[in-house]
Formats: sequence, structure tokens, C-alpha cells
Amino acid sequence: MHMLEKANAPRTISDSGLTAEEIRAELNLMIQSGDFPATPRNRRFLSFAVERALEANDSNRSRITAYDVATRVFGRPDSFNTLLDPIVRIEAGKLRRDLETYYLKSGRSSRVRIDIPRGGYDAVFVRHEPAAEADPVAPTATGDLATDAMEELKRLVASKDFPATERNRRFLTYVVEKELAGHQEEITAKAVGTLVFKRKASFDPNKDPIVRIEAGKLRRDLETYYLKAGRKAPLRISLPKGGYRPVFSYQAV
Repeated sequence: MHMLEKANAPRTISDSGLTAEEIRAELNLMIQSGDFPATPRNRRFLSFAVERALEANDSNRSRITAYDVATRVFGRPDSFNTLLDPIVRIEAGKLRRDLETYYLKSGRSSRVRIDIPRGGYDAVFVRHEPAAEADPVAPTATGDLATDAMEELKRLVASKDFPATERNRRFLTYVVEKELAGHQEEITAKAVGTLVFKRKASFDPNKDPIVRIEAGKLRRDLETYYLKAGRKAPLRISLPKGGYRPVFSYQAV
């Protein structure tokens, strides 16, 4: 696991009031945490962005580019073309979601926060003062699985705290309704692609990975929701990896 050397002496990072020592300590804590789901490559990506930001404090370095990340972190050749290969943009999106997950879990009380805002690849640092959070009101459950699952689905797709796109809300609604109706044979990538994503009848999931990609996003959005507004939900809906059939599980609240 990639580790950064500690700063020889604390340095104040402009605009944040933080020292390099504090920032590196937060980074090292994060990349060793089981609650930070980033891949080893994206941990290196984050470390690279943090170090460049710390160096830029005194030397006015230029902003990090996709080419920088691709060639210096991802091992792409010098001929790498950002217009032809979107790998850095895609991985940056994943890294932002992984940072959000970490700060919703064990990093919730961290007093230093690291982020890579959309629109670029530069790391920024914020001093965070954790505030007491009011627990959301726990909905009641009837004990009937089908009824409780449908009520939870309605809350999910109507919630502004559920970050899924409208298309992925329809994706979730489709698979939940089919599962509860006992039509599991209709929960396939082909069916989702044509009936939910409106692909042509000739849609081939082996050639077009749209359903697999969006299912990954939907899984992360469900996790985010249940770490925030839905953490008191008596029943949770999940979409395990390896398929598209939803799972319903009661929670002790």
C-alpha cells in the first residue's frame, strides 16, 4: 500500500489553515482504511494529487492534467491521447465517489478532508468541524416483505438524498417489481437494456456494457443513501455484484 513520507516540518497550506503534516496524516489514515474502497491505482492517483497540491503551495505549479495522471500514475505511454482514452476522467469519478464513501463511514469525524472537485484533478483540503447530526425518523415496517420492499422503493426513488439518475431509478424500480412479482427470469442485462435503457431489440450486453456499468453506479448510490438519509430504514434494498436481482434485508433500528 502506498505510503507518503511525513513532512519534515509543518507547513501551512494557503486558504485551508492546515499543515502539510496534518494533510499527509489524513491521507495515510484514509488509504489504509477498509472504509476507503478505492483501488490501489486510485490510491496512488490520490497520493499523486495530494503531493502535487502540497508542492504547489510554494512554487505556483500548473494544474494537474489528465496526461499527467495517465503517464505518471497509470503507466500509460508518452503517446497517450486524452481525447481517445477517457481512463483518467472515468477513474477520477470513481475516486470522488470513494472519497464520499470514506467520509460517510470511518472518516465521518475527520477534522481534515481531502477532495478532488469535479472539473479537474487537483486535490483541495478543508478543515472540517464535525457537527452533531439528527437521526432521521425511522419508517415503520409491517413485517410483510413485499409490502415493506415496495414502500422502501417508493421512499428511495422519491428521495433527493438518493443520488441515482432518473434512468437508474427506473432500473431499480424495474428489478424490484420483477423480483417481487416472481418474474426473476426477466431480470437480465438484455431486458434492462431494452426495456429500461431503450436500447434496440438487437442490443447485445456482451458488446455494449451499459447495463453493467450503470448497475455499478446504482450499487454505489444505494450504499450512499443508506449511509445518510436511509440509515434508519427498517428494510434495505441492495443489488449484489454478479447479477441484477435485488436483495431485501431487514435491519435492526
